[in-house]
Amino acid sequence: MKTRWTPRKEDRTDIEAVRRKRELAEKLAFAVEYGTEDDFVAAVKAYKPDASGGYLREMITRFHDARREKRGL
Repeated sequence: MKTRWTPRKEDRTDIEAVRRKRELAEKLAFAVEYGTEDDFVAAVKAYKPDASGGYLREMITRFHDARREKRGL
């Protein structure tokens, strides 16, 4: 019997992971545009609950940089 071709495991996409990543991007963009730092941190923690302090500091710095860029400062 002939077997069907399947992509390598590294090349497969998880539909649920793609959906979660898209939702996170939308939440983060909304928080940068209209939300507060607390909204942004909540969105990051929802995506990555075990985020360390260093990771959160880096993300908050990026949040502030994005806010400054949006506002033209």
